[in-house]
Amino acid sequence: MQLVKDVMTTTIITLSPDMPVREATALLAEKDVSGAPVLDGDKIVGIFSEADILRSLKTTKKNLRLVFPSISSIGIAFQEELVQRELLEAYEDIGSRPVSEVMSTDIHTIDANLTVKDAVMAMVLNDVNRLPVVSKGLLVGIITRGDVIKGFASEKNDVGNSK
Repeated sequence: MQLVKDVMTTTIITLSPDMPVREATALLAEKDVSGAPVLDGDKIVGIFSEADILRSLKTTKKNLRLVFPSISSIGIAFQEELVQRELLEAYEDIGSRPVSEVMSTDIHTIDANLTVKDAVMAMVLNDVNRLPVVSKGLLVGIITRGDVIKGFASEKNDVGNSK
């Protein structure tokens, strides 16, 4: 059975609690990751993810419904544009706030020497997509759903090649 340290990502994108949400979002997009640990010094104080951004967007339109039959296509286009504009305004509102106001503070970590199966169980039980990996209390990596799948695939290949 593979260990977390065998499949984790060691090039870790980290954020600081006082970084503006706009800057943190741009970094996630640039690095093509959906979330990152937030560190205050060496201490993990939160996780900032796409889900946190979406959860913190507040608009006056709670639901968008398409009503049939439509009176005109102009009305539909206007309604969609209104919602898009509201979302952009809501993002502008949170963009200058610090990451600490938006991040999740319910932090679940995993030890580097536990198994990938342990990581999967922790992700499922805690309903998270990534776990910061720690060794002796320090952040040494991150394991994501993608890392788990790669680990399972390489383990299957190892078993298949040993026959």
